[in-house]
Amino acid sequence: MTEPRWQTFKDVLLFQGKLLVDGLRDLLLSPISIGAALIDLLVPGDDKGRRFYAVVRFGRKTEDWINLFGAADRHDPDREMSGIDAIADDLEALIRDPHRRDEARNKARVLLDRIRNSTEE
Repeated sequence: MTEPRWQTFKDVLLFQGKLLVDGLRDLLLSPISIGAALIDLLVPGDDKGRRFYAVVRFGRKTEDWINLFGAADRHDPDREMSGIDAIADDLEALIRDPHRRDEARNKARVLLDRIRNSTEE
């Protein structure tokens, strides 16, 4: 597959993954935001919707992290990779570079050994 086709293929896969993550986030945030708003409205005091707005701020952070339409900015030289885009690029680099792949495998082994040792104690 040529490089432009490969990039399009990756962007399509990443977009579909982001849609899934975004949908799951929306599915979870909807009842949580309603619950937070009900608590804010029913609990006496003047906290000005503190719980509800905390959920909204969390939603905004996750929206920035997901960056659903980030592929549209791919050709922008000032584009800074973050969130899911940065993770996907790191994962691709890891898969393509055998040295980094071996390094990651060794780190994973060390981590698994630590977990095993901590559960055996």
